[in-house]
Amino acid sequence: MKSRIVLLILCTAPFMGGCTSTLTALKSNQDPHLFEEMRTEIADLKHALHGTEVELKLLEERLESRDAEPAKNDVASLQRKLTLLEKTVDKMNGELRSLMGYANQTTASLTQYRDHIQAIDRKLDEVAKLRSTLTQISKNYTTAEAVPSTKSYRVKPGDSLEKIARKFHVSVETLKQDNQLSSDKIVVGQELTIPPTASE
Repeated sequence: MKSRIVLLILCTAPFMGGCTSTLTALKSNQDPHLFEEMRTEIADLKHALHGTEVELKLLEERLESRDAEPAKNDVASLQRKLTLLEKTVDKMNGELRSLMGYANQTTASLTQYRDHIQAIDRKLDEVAKLRSTLTQISKNYTTAEAVPSTKSYRVKPGDSLEKIARKFHVSVETLKQDNQLSSDKIVVGQELTIPPTASE
């Protein structure tokens, strides 16, 4: 009978060790596949627990029939092991629930981060569009500044087309073309357009 008890203890010990190692790996890696392994090991523990209960009942029946003192010690030892196994299963169930809750929180956090990143991407697209618009406006402004504006000049007494052309560094022909003059004749008070390339 003692050999059976020892054999039963030896059979249940690996399950306890395997669950502990799996739990440690689960905490360190947080790998979703380890949840399935832990569930399998819990099922194995429950099976071992059931086997221990059956063996305990058999030992109690033999104890009642033989009324032997060594068998009582074996039963007490098995009851302690049974209690330990039950506590281990309860603890692992609690930790599994805790890890599942943590996994759900992590998933929710990742979803929030993804939404936040998408919002930032949209803002960056808007910034890129604004930058492009500002660049275009800047180019248009620079082009507008580069084109000199036309000037006007009011003819004074003693002025001639030749004198005005020299003053603004343009040719008489250019002045005539820009002001649609057919001759060199100008009158006092007449408004003349000076070409934009001219400088005083």
